[in-house]
Amino acid sequence: MMCKMRRGLHAAAVSAIVLFLSAGGVHAQERGLIWSPAKNSDQSYSARIGAKLPVETPIRAGLEMGMVGSEGGALVDTPVKYWGNITLLSSNLPGAKIASDVAVLMNALTGSSAWTVTTSQKRIATADLDLEANRNMTIRYDGTAQQWSGLDVSQSLRLTRSQTGTAFVLTGATRDTFDEFESSVAVEQKFGKNFTVTGQINQNDEDRFRPSVNARYSIRW
Repeated sequence: MMCKMRRGLHAAAVSAIVLFLSAGGVHAQERGLIWSPAKNSDQSYSARIGAKLPVETPIRAGLEMGMVGSEGGALVDTPVKYWGNITLLSSNLPGAKIASDVAVLMNALTGSSAWTVTTSQKRIATADLDLEANRNMTIRYDGTAQQWSGLDVSQSLRLTRSQTGTAFVLTGATRDTFDEFESSVAVEQKFGKNFTVTGQINQNDEDRFRPSVNARYSIRW
């Protein structure tokens, strides 16, 4: 009974936050507050609230509340998490942009957490080619077992011909402390600002090649 009451309170709180943030998010950002409601999937919603701390190093932290439902509409979970983000490096140089961040996400009920270090670089390689490199490393901690539960590492390299919108992309990722591995090679072609066609070949640790072709059309407003 108490569990149902808590889930009901969490669900009502998240719903209220989403409605409130949608109405007042712009003004909050101007005051250094962070309001970010999101639809993660058809059955999952979350609302992240927080603030930027008034220090020299950009530090942001706060609370994330969510709702996860079943396909039938029943409430399955109402996760509550603490989150934090520290910008270690953010540099805009002529022809290059470099950034590095550390992010923490911790379950407020179980103590399980994930610590992620992200680095990204964007450079003008030549007059015709742009180079983008991204690396992510995540260490996971199981609060129930009270032990570190795994390491995930991923990186990508993108070479783009700016005049034609053609991109060559290499990605690699390992999960569960190198127990699983996956890599891919892709070619992307943009047609205008909204339409992209991608041809891709994936390979996992079982040496299976999976070719695929997909098209994506997006509109931002």
